[in-house]
Amino acid sequence: MNKIIFLSHFLDELTPGYGGVKSFEAKHVSEISQGATSNSQQWILSNHVGTHIDLPSHFDDLGKRLDQFEASDWIFTSPYLLSIEVRENQIITPGAEFDFIPQQCDILLIKTNFQQHRNTSLYWSNGPGLSPDLAKWLRKNRPALKVVGFDFISITSFPNRPLGRIAHKEFLGTEGENQPLRVIEDMKLDLLEAQPKKITVSPMLVRNADGAPVTVIAEL
Repeated sequence: MNKIIFLSHFLDELTPGYGGVKSFEAKHVSEISQGATSNSQQWILSNHVGTHIDLPSHFDDLGKRLDQFEASDWIFTSPYLLSIEVRENQIITPGAEFDFIPQQCDILLIKTNFQQHRNTSLYWSNGPGLSPDLAKWLRKNRPALKVVGFDFISITSFPNRPLGRIAHKEFLGTEGENQPLRVIEDMKLDLLEAQPKKITVSPMLVRNADGAPVTVIAEL
């Protein structure tokens, strides 16, 4: 039997938010221990918190929203894991390592091990980011690719926010002949040591959403 693992972090009140902003809160609505008949919670959260997906409409009013995708758009049978070393604030550009991505790859997972800093302010304040040139290269040279995911908090490295806004538009934008790329930020990739066989991404289904928390499951 194939091993199945989560590639998403559980949400809790320690979940890091971009810019250090608190992005998740759980409130107890009823508690059995306090005499209620059931346990119930109310969650207050951003739609871009924890392991979540950025959709084209996040940076493009003409881009697709969550309810415009089919269920089949969230199953990936040709995943590729790319492991690279990064420094704080590094902007990842297209290098020779990206040439190894198979042409049939439909979801690219970039593992940097920056996840090890997730419980510190370093994770959001000085994390790496992705360059606009990488978006252009992937969209042009790997046309089967649909999703890019990684183990740091955002495409945008916090000290390089103007560049990050451009990079978001290059990944998600609908202009040009090559399809936009959906982006999964803040993934949990520490247990992924080999190429996965299949990836399933399950977003929280909210109509008209430009992004949403996702549960990502890998079959090894």
